[in-house]
Amino acid sequence: MKQLLNLLLALAMVLTLSFCNKDDDPKPGDKDPTDTTDTTSNVVKLTPEQNKELLQTIGVQFVNEMSAMQQTEGIQALTSFGLLVDGEDDDEDPGVPNHLMKINKAIVAFAHGRISANQFGALPVALRTDDDDDDFESLQELFDEATGTYDWNAATEEFDYTDNSSDKIIFKYPTPETGTSNNTTLTFSNYSSVQVANPIDEEYTGDLPTSLDVELKLDGVTQVTYGFEVDYNSEGVPEKVETALFVNPFTLSVDLTNNKSKIGTGVDFSNGTKTLIATSVEFNGDFSDAAIEAAEEDEEKLKDVIHDANFSFTLLDLKMVADVDFANFYPKVYNLDTYYDDYDGNTDPKPDLEANAEKLEAALNNHVSLTTSYVSTGKIAAEVEWYTFVESEEYCCGTDYSIELGARMIFEDGSKVDLEDYLETGFGQLEGAINDLLDQISEDIGEDLEHIEF
Repeated sequence: MKQLLNLLLALAMVLTLSFCNKDDDPKPGDKDPTDTTDTTSNVVKLTPEQNKELLQTIGVQFVNEMSAMQQTEGIQALTSFGLLVDGEDDDEDPGVPNHLMKINKAIVAFAHGRISANQFGALPVALRTDDDDDDFESLQELFDEATGTYDWNAATEEFDYTDNSSDKIIFKYPTPETGTSNNTTLTFSNYSSVQVANPIDEEYTGDLPTSLDVELKLDGVTQVTYGFEVDYNSEGVPEKVETALFVNPFTLSVDLTNNKSKIGTGVDFSNGTKTLIATSVEFNGDFSDAAIEAAEEDEEKLKDVIHDANFSFTLLDLKMVADVDFANFYPKVYNLDTYYDDYDGNTDPKPDLEANAEKLEAALNNHVSLTTSYVSTGKIAAEVEWYTFVESEEYCCGTDYSIELGARMIFEDGSKVDLEDYLETGFGQLEGAINDLLDQISEDIGEDLEHIEF
């Protein structure tokens, strides 16, 4: 199963890196500039190289989008706030609760590609405990104690505090941080919480956050907003998390679901009205304690826990969809022997690995589907055909035999290309664009990031 996941992730990686922002996105009915097919036949068949060219163009342009996001006024203003607070004298507490600083840092980290959208979406859950703060009993206590307005004093290089609010924390400071005019206002408000059990830290008996709003204005114009809502069950486990981030003109929303019948996440990331990323991962089944305990005692009953799974990835004009009929797939493969070590003295019966490989291959092709297409035209980019083979490796004392898993991409012209071979060549331009972006991030954060290599 690990090989299956690795292959899915490999294809997802190429497609994830293959987002674009096209000024002239084709509309349904428009002629594809790479399409050389006779239009009178209304039959479109793109070759692997034509699809690869489109993928690379998509990837390079998406990298440019992410680079542009780093340079937005909102991100620059949040960076200035972090620099001012970090530069404060340790003896002078600026009154910024640590969980609020975590939000600020997480927004900047997402914009610089240092954390994923899903990691950012889980931020409200990560705020449930705050080990860096001493002598606090609840997050609500920390928020209430910090309410008021903090004005940056350029002469003293400190924040001047005014106790003028009971439900908001307001910071006024310069952008850039070296300025002398407090042209930026950062407001934290609408904090609410609930008293339930904390499954992460039993010693913490305080509240868990259920909502918070953040707004940043630069020269009177709203550049950043952030908010979240969290629903917990009686055991303190989040059942629903909704987060929304606006960094003018970019918008990110992340939803997390975790209940007895569904576990999933959804991400939507856009620049204005143009979708850059839209993903959805969903597992459906029976996730009750009884079903999970039964599966722990009898491995075959895992099919009663996970019924099916689906995955979609929309990357501007490219969409990937995967469906797994787990309830029918798992019983056919869970007890298949996929490995045998033939060494002197081994009396274990050798399994029929060739037959097992055929069974695994049939199960995959019957119950696990993966397709990529272009949103604007509906054209199929590629379908995936799974295959298996038995590989042997000799060592000092014998020979290892194992079932290996592979995948072929089937393109519109009927040609087939092994996924591994397809990924190894032809993405030099994309590789260079990503590495240029990594260099830019390295310069911004003062830390060298390693280059990628396809």
